[in-house]
Amino acid sequence: MKAVSPRQDQGIPGVYGLLLLDIVSRWGYNDETLFSPFNFTSEQLAEPDFRIPTTVANELIKHALRMTGEATLGFHIGTQMRISIHGFIGYAIMTAGDITDALVLANRFIQLRMPFLQLYFSTFGEKATLQLQCEVEIEPLRTEIVMGLTFGIMTMAKALTGIDELYGDIDFDFPKPEGFDKYIDKFQNRYNMLFDQPHLLASFDKKYLGLKMVNADPIASQIAINQCEAELSALGERRRVSMRVRDILTNSEQHYLSIENVADRLHMSDRTLKRQLAAEGTSFSTLVDEVRYRHATSLLSRTDYTLEQIADELGYSDVANFSRAFKRWSGRSPSNWRKDPYL
Repeated sequence: MKAVSPRQDQGIPGVYGLLLLDIVSRWGYNDETLFSPFNFTSEQLAEPDFRIPTTVANELIKHALRMTGEATLGFHIGTQMRISIHGFIGYAIMTAGDITDALVLANRFIQLRMPFLQLYFSTFGEKATLQLQCEVEIEPLRTEIVMGLTFGIMTMAKALTGIDELYGDIDFDFPKPEGFDKYIDKFQNRYNMLFDQPHLLASFDKKYLGLKMVNADPIASQIAINQCEAELSALGERRRVSMRVRDILTNSEQHYLSIENVADRLHMSDRTLKRQLAAEGTSFSTLVDEVRYRHATSLLSRTDYTLEQIADELGYSDVANFSRAFKRWSGRSPSNWRKDPYL
């Protein structure tokens, strides 16, 4: 079993355990059957601050799979997912103006609920894309999280927009679960699903970005956003200025924001920002390189992006400048990395 990173140690909100309970109850199991081996109660899981350690959540999923005999529970979790289960981040998304606003908010706050997930939202190519990176490496938890979130997004998109006929392409980076064809058939006319792909990626027509939300309410959305911001500041690692800078750079469509831009968003001067980053043992340029490198490797793993397009998206004037920076980060050229990222 792989080691769990510090971000994963924050665990999974207990409310998702209650969603799992709702699913296994269809097979006749109750909360005592599901939770007693782990000394959980439904009351505990309903507490806003209760989190299930990642390794324990993995054992809980194994237990549920054994009880039900299902090859995957992620599909069922996703199709029963409601936006309200995600707390204030759900309310912020539900009351956003349109799909673009909702995706930006999901990008910004997803780690409040799943600290080991990152979303990359891009409109650079012919289609809009949403790429997911999941740092959880233990199975079956990783697969069930990805499946649950993927089908949950489909389910919630219908509820949020009021439109049933949404279409797109979905790539999974793991094998198709045994017996999964019966579930794919329910979506095949609207979603083209491929398994064993190099990345987790959903792509869809850009026309969907302007779809209005059924429950759009700017005042309610701002109230929910303020609460999400308060939750972020309550997380220990989020108190660090370097983490806040990294979040701004990661969640901005421009991955080459200047220090003045970022300082302005943090309501401080660039001199103050430099001083606080230095006190944490880092610098703005180091964080920019880190975010650019992570985003570059994400794009290089996709065959639909040329080096020219990647260089442009990352803010480089040409491929030569991008290649020099990438070699400085990784010791390898972008072309060499693309051929075999695991060398």
